[in-house]
Order: sequence, then C-alpha cells, then structure tokens
Amino acid sequence: MALKPLTSEITALKSLINQTRPLLSTPPSPPPSTTTQTIAPYPLLKDLSSLLRAHSTNLSIALRPPNLLYPAASKSIQEITNLIPQYLPAIQYLPPIPSLRRQVIQRVEDLFTSITHSFSDTEAAAATARDRLSSTGAIWSSCDMLIALEALGTYGIVAELVRSYEALISDATGELRAWVAEVCEEDDEGFVDDDDCVREEEEEEDGSGLEFWEERRKRKRGRDEVAVVRGSVEVALKKVRLVEILLGAVRKRRLAGDGLVAEGVLEEVVGRVKGVSEAVDDTGMGFYEDEVGEAVEAQKRFQEEAIKLIDLVACKDGGVEDKYTKWFRNCREALLKEGTAE
Repeated sequence: MALKPLTSEITALKSLINQTRPLLSTPPSPPPSTTTQTIAPYPLLKDLSSLLRAHSTNLSIALRPPNLLYPAASKSIQEITNLIPQYLPAIQYLPPIPSLRRQVIQRVEDLFTSITHSFSDTEAAAATARDRLSSTGAIWSSCDMLIALEALGTYGIVAELVRSYEALISDATGELRAWVAEVCEEDDEGFVDDDDCVREEEEEEDGSGLEFWEERRKRKRGRDEVAVVRGSVEVALKKVRLVEILLGAVRKRRLAGDGLVAEGVLEEVVGRVKGVSEAVDDTGMGFYEDEVGEAVEAQKRFQEEAIKLIDLVACKDGGVEDKYTKWFRNCREALLKEGTAE
C-alpha cells in the first residue's frame, strides 16, 4: 500500500510513541495537595482509549482501497498522535501499588505496540485489506483492555492478578494429580504376587530361588519408597486444594463486596499470593525431579505464605471483624492441622 503521502505523519507518530514509552515507568509523583484537582486515572484511560479506537477505525476506512482518502487518513493519524502523551498523566495518577501499575502500564505498552505494528504492516508492499483489518483489530483489542479498567477499578485489577496466580496453582494441582496417577499405574505394573513367588521357589532347584527372592525384596523396597512419596504428594495436594479455596475467598470476599481490605495492603496481598504460587510450583518440581526433601520444604513455604496471607485479610479494612473473619481463621487452623508432609 502506497503511504508515501503520509510518511511525515507516520514518522511523527512513531517517534512520539518511542519517546513516551519509557516515561510510562517513571515513578509516580508525590501525592498532590488537597487544593490541587486530581485526575481519575481509569475514566481518563477509558476516554482516551475510546477516542483512539474511533480514530483507528476512521483511519482504516480512509485507507480502504481502491480510493485512498489521504486527507482523512492524515487527520486520523494526527488525532492519534495527539492522544499518545495524554496517557502519561493517567499512569501517573494510578494508585501507588507497584503490581497494579505494572499491569496497567503493560496494557498501554501493548496498545502502543499494536499502533506501531499496524503501520509496519500497512507499509509492506504485499499488504492486503485483510492485513489492515487485522492490524486495526489488534488496536481495538488493546483499547478494549484499557477501557475495561474503569469497570474493574483498583480492587478489580488486583483481583485479576490474584486470579492469574490461582490459574497457575490450578495447573500445578492438575500436574500433581497426573503424577500420582502415573505412579499408581507403574506401581501396579511392578506388583509381584506372593503365590507367584511360592510357585517360582518350588520350581527352582539349583539355588537360583535365593536370587529371585533377593530381587523381589529390592523391588518391594522400591515400592515402599514410592508409597511414601505418593503419600507425601497426596498430603501436598490436600494443602494445595485448600490454598486454591483460600485464594478464591480472598478474591471474592476481600477484593469485592462489602468486606474489602484496606487499599494500603493490596500490594502485600499480591506479594503473598505470588509467593504461594511460586512455592506450589516448586513443590511440584521437587516431586517430578525426585527431590522429595525439596518438595517438602517448598510445601512448608507455601503453607507459611498462605498463613501470612490469612493474617493479612482475616479482617476487613480497619481491622474490623465481619462474617468472613471466622472462615479465614478456620482455614488457617486447617492449614496448620490437616496432615503433615513428613
């Protein structure tokens, strides 16, 4: 597609994106004084992204062959260019929650990337109408992800982060269950029936029966060891399942509804949930690699992280007990008492 008449506009847009991108990660400024009007970041992100989505649609229409409307396309590119730096104040006024800020910044960077790629695609000599529509669709998708933030709000964004770690833990649980099933199958295949052993002993007259019994003893000891490991995995699975339930309760009871925790502890909540997820993954890896000791230590870590998480969210904002407090404390006791990894 011949975009030479738009070269200067496209170059200016790409240059501004390159200048703006590193500024997104600039540490937030100190909180403004009470007399200064603050910016609501999520509505601003929604408005900017809605406008950018509309301008990208107009641009796509203007560049639809065979009649390329260069003046209209130029205007759309200029409008998009004007919107790019306005994302900076929206990012600056996000809550000082590092994990949340990283999540939102990533969505803005994804939008900038989709815009840059759209012009790289449409500039290609072999670009087709389908390529242009695909590029425009990528911009729409990125805009929609930012528009959705207003409905989510701060607690909703944090809840999404918690849900992502829940998914990782769920995957680890499935893999551990598959491991147990595989071990059971291998154990059954290696089983030696006592009657078979007696018959074999009667048939052996040259003393080789002693070798058979020695080999059987070795196999039996291996099976006992496998049984111990399998028991450890089953205990770990119970703990992991309890942690899954806990994270769901945190997301539904402390990040939504009338039992919200204080905004000031949200970063620590995400950190504890991440710690639980990583330790659960280490537990699974320990069992897969036959490092049972490491797996047991990792299990202790995710239990400790889960207990610290409970201590953080047992009460709602202000340390006030509510109808969910007892459940969280019961969960804490269950983590401490339900089985051991020994």
